[in-house]
Amino acid sequence: MKTFASGLSIILPTAIILYIMLWVLEKTESIFKDIVMLLLPKEYYFIGLGIISGFILVYSVGLLLKIWIFNNIKVYFETLIDKTPVLNILYGAVQDFFNFTSNMKKSKDKIVVLVDIPSLEAKIMAFVTLTEFENFENVDLEEHILVYMPMSYQMGGYSLFVPKKNITPIDMKLEEAIRFTATAGISTKRKNQNEIS
Repeated sequence: MKTFASGLSIILPTAIILYIMLWVLEKTESIFKDIVMLLLPKEYYFIGLGIISGFILVYSVGLLLKIWIFNNIKVYFETLIDKTPVLNILYGAVQDFFNFTSNMKKSKDKIVVLVDIPSLEAKIMAFVTLTEFENFENVDLEEHILVYMPMSYQMGGYSLFVPKKNITPIDMKLEEAIRFTATAGISTKRKNQNEIS
């Protein structure tokens, strides 16, 4: 039974990852296929052309945004979205998430920290998101920072203003910390077992 469980622990995660990847590729191909068929004769289409077209489109948009006129169009587009109910929340949340993760990877400061909770005699792993607060002038937060505490095996977490004295930076890569919190430390346990074996 233990041998079966060991095999399942490899096959099941791999199968899930492959399924998700194939689903994303299939949807991408399906979406861009319709666009390609509008521009090219049917005989020129082959499986995978939609994915290639999608990649070229995304890359081209990235290049165009480096030109000031297209960047101004982007700013105008975002201004319209900001004035649109519901859309401004969804668009802003997705954009903020990508900007946040990108800035965290580029930051030279210690992002991963342990938050000391004296009442519980415990520490919780968290990520520093803000150290300066422009919108809280009427609140004394000079000795505080904002941290995000993700929940294990769930999408979500808590943003807390925590005193700096309760913060202990730890030397851990962002990817490792996210994996650690998402799996409640199981990913680290598996890594240690692999190193021992």
